[in-house]
Amino acid sequence: MYRIAAVLHVFGLFLHERTRAVRERDAEAGMTTLEIVFWAGGLLLVAGLVFAAVQAYVAAHIPGIS
Repeated sequence: MYRIAAVLHVFGLFLHERTRAVRERDAEAGMTTLEIVFWAGGLLLVAGLVFAAVQAYVAAHIPGIS
């Protein structure tokens, strides 16, 4: 009976130490979901601008090709 109690006690201490380490982790570490969405939106906007610029350039030069 004492052996089971000792094993459960050690297991509880181990779990307590793991959860404490997770709770004390830096909250600012890594990117949040919102930050990832903003980066994706910004890159999509830049890609759209590049596409529009290339399309306008090509459309402007098509009449000169004979």
